[in-house]
Amino acid sequence: MIKNTLSIPVDITNRETLIQCVNTSLSSKVVSANSELLSPMAVDAVLKIIDTNNATNVDLKDIKIVKKVGGTLDDTELIEGIVFDKCKPSSASGGPSKIENAKIAVVQFQIATPKTDIENSVIVKDYQAMDRIMREERKIIAEMVKKIVASGANVLLIQKSILKDATNELSLHFLAKKGIMVVQDIERDEIDFICRSINAIPIAHIDHMSPDKFGTAALCEHSRLLDDTKIFKITGLKESKTVSILVRGSNPLVIDEADRSLHDALCVIRSLIKSRGLITGGGSVELAIATHLQEKMKSIKGLETIVFRAYAEALEIIPYTLAENAGMNPINVVTELRNRHAKGEINSGISVKKGNIVDMKA
Repeated sequence: MIKNTLSIPVDITNRETLIQCVNTSLSSKVVSANSELLSPMAVDAVLKIIDTNNATNVDLKDIKIVKKVGGTLDDTELIEGIVFDKCKPSSASGGPSKIENAKIAVVQFQIATPKTDIENSVIVKDYQAMDRIMREERKIIAEMVKKIVASGANVLLIQKSILKDATNELSLHFLAKKGIMVVQDIERDEIDFICRSINAIPIAHIDHMSPDKFGTAALCEHSRLLDDTKIFKITGLKESKTVSILVRGSNPLVIDEADRSLHDALCVIRSLIKSRGLITGGGSVELAIATHLQEKMKSIKGLETIVFRAYAEALEIIPYTLAENAGMNPINVVTELRNRHAKGEINSGISVKKGNIVDMKA
């Protein structure tokens, strides 16, 4: 009964209502001056990955926050797709930096001559032997590239390996000539996220290259930002709702603070989608429950009254501490707050900014 009285219903299909709720969470942050930009961005990011009619939760893993030093917080943008801050397409031998209607293969094997798992050395005594080695290497790589071309893939995302080189100059040269984009050094812990986003299956061997394992995207591009910083992004994902937020800032401290604030904002929206309700702050809810318990205590006899009284007093500690920390007289403030709630003003709470008791709902 008290829950239904204190909770304010929230319509999650109303974008402006969600933005107001996020503005409240950002008002105490360092980036509060940029809340007009960050709040709508956080709301739009969540609304793009859920079905507002049926959603009961939000998987924040579908929202990737990428931090890139440069520019200002005003340059922060929401991108429908995946953004990579460290990986970029290989430009060796004139490899492409933009592919439309991409067929993306996530590969976990090396496109280079095979290497043994133990240390070894090859002694070459004459030029003919060296020529044979180079010719054999060229033949192996050419066969691998032929299989890749035959599969129909035009973008390769290659998982980073700490043991062997994923590619070499010769393989990059052949792939560039065939117009295939190569993006190296994809982190192992990002493979699952990328595959879910582009609807792909990791490929562990060259013989397993087939179209049913490829992901698709409208565009894979190494694009330039306003401050000449370059990023690689995959956009136009037909079967995915993944979005990325590219956070810009003049230094790492500003970017890290914006990242934390955005995460808090996303968590606020997730909580609203879970409960579809909002409660007021400033100690108003705690005192309303305490007042309700004290009223309930009058109809109870025996030792149970002690439990009710102790719980009510514990809840009153919250507005008391809030007033004390705000430099106000806690005894006078809590007393006045009790009087307001006794009159039925259940949304009355402590405004730290104004230094008095106000209607927290307003």
